[in-house]
Amino acid sequence: MEKDKLSAKKAFVPIILIFVLVNAFLLIWNKRLEENAVNTVILQAGNFILFLIFLLSTWLQHNAMRNKSTSIFLRNVYSGMLLKLFGCAIAAFIYIFIARENVNKPALFGCMFLYMLYTFIELRVVLKQSKSA
Repeated sequence: MEKDKLSAKKAFVPIILIFVLVNAFLLIWNKRLEENAVNTVILQAGNFILFLIFLLSTWLQHNAMRNKSTSIFLRNVYSGMLLKLFGCAIAAFIYIFIARENVNKPALFGCMFLYMLYTFIELRVVLKQSKSA
């Protein structure tokens, strides 16, 4: 049981680290990014939303790995995938609907890059967990 708690904590560390590093980068390079027409508020909001989505998705993946039932495993994996798909799509559509003509495309592309970064980190964590299981 103690090993499960330790592995759960290890699963979340990379995602938390990426969140902190991206926020630090955005705070340090705020002026420079704003000069290049990148809305850092949108990037920070996108980073926060992605952090929450991927934290929940990683938790679902971690629970799926611990369970011996195939149906529960698949339910958790698919739930994580749908959460990421719909969560990101809804957040993007809300921003696009609110901003209309003032959509900051560089910030949206930055959020897409962050999505890929979080996906890479999550996959790396899941693959490490599957090897140790």
